[in-house]
Amino acid sequence: MTAGRGGVLAWDPPRTARVHLVCLPHAGSGAYQFRSWQKLLGPQVSVLAVQLPGREDRWQEPPATRVDDVVDALVPELLDRLHLPYVVYGHSMGALLGYETALRLGTRYGRPPAHFVAAAARAPHEPPEPGGIDGLSDATLVADLIAQGALPERVARDERLIRLVTRPLRGDVTLCESYTPRPGARLPCPLDSWRGADDPGVSRAQAERWSACTTGRTTVRAFPGGHLFHLDDPLPVVDGLRRIAAEALSRDAPAGDAPLSDHRPVDKESR
Repeated sequence: MTAGRGGVLAWDPPRTARVHLVCLPHAGSGAYQFRSWQKLLGPQVSVLAVQLPGREDRWQEPPATRVDDVVDALVPELLDRLHLPYVVYGHSMGALLGYETALRLGTRYGRPPAHFVAAAARAPHEPPEPGGIDGLSDATLVADLIAQGALPERVARDERLIRLVTRPLRGDVTLCESYTPRPGARLPCPLDSWRGADDPGVSRAQAERWSACTTGRTTVRAFPGGHLFHLDDPLPVVDGLRRIAAEALSRDAPAGDAPLSDHRPVDKESR
């Protein structure tokens, strides 16, 4: 494993990689959920997972509470690491952070992503879901999130997990609620908006509103599962990302270049 000063992790990145996949986690969670994706994606994709402060191997750091603070820390490290075309995958809050990071990389440094995937997320210009967690105990907060499908049930059975989850989660809620979108800001690349078919927090209409965030085409897709559909069954998600990486490379590859190999396990058909 390699780690950067700002919290970008990579697990045995293949030297044969032809595209990066930058992954940003949902609220209260960390980068290690993406660790298995490197093996699943195969030798031509290099996973770069964003580790935010206040969780997992950065648990001693105070959680960030402003989007700009995250982007300020993340962009310099990504500029050092992105030596290949890259795709961004952001899940829930990670989609918001990924969107702002991709905008910064594109507008200030001429390094926009080849493709952007917003998963389980409302568009940045949409009103956020109501927070109202200040008066909730940690146990109640966790129970509510489990009921919404935003946390696995095992968290409620472990006092240590409850503490580890709620501290960064409270910071993440503040981060999302303090965010102010920039009107008219758009990414110059294709965009996919993915949602769990059973996710009550992101409707199809809300997923479609990501079309206002790009000058390229927008594709909306539903996967089996709820808000954390990428954890319920990662194989359809990984397969979709592999296809996106292959398409991104084919748009820019010189004539005669070999396509990205189809190195995937047996997959379930998503709906």
